[in-house]
Amino acid sequence: MQLDTDKNGLVVFFKPWQVPLVDELFERTLTSGQAQKFLEDHDIRTTQRGRGPVSRASAIFFMNEMVDWGLLDYSEETGRGGYHRIYKMVLTREEFAHKITGLFVSKLLEVFPTESLTFLWPRPKER
Repeated sequence: MQLDTDKNGLVVFFKPWQVPLVDELFERTLTSGQAQKFLEDHDIRTTQRGRGPVSRASAIFFMNEMVDWGLLDYSEETGRGGYHRIYKMVLTREEFAHKITGLFVSKLLEVFPTESLTFLWPRPKER
């Protein structure tokens, strides 16, 4: 996840190719193959300059990161070639936004423990 304050919407936190995939995950569950096919069908490229299609590995890495961040969950099913993860969004859009905010606030508190306190609500009492 990144933080680009020059952007608006989910592109503040995610790469441009990742945003449509996040939106799609709010609508349905996806395997990595379905995720890559969705990106391919919608001609979503890895960069705004259109430098090529998103690889299946990139889709897998992104969805696994979202699992690690607590934004997605998955189940496994057996199939041709072994186990396959089926990714699903377990948060509402409001919960998703709250979770992303919490991740950044937690990191800021970790990196700038004293400085970050002045931005928390309720504000600490001034001495």
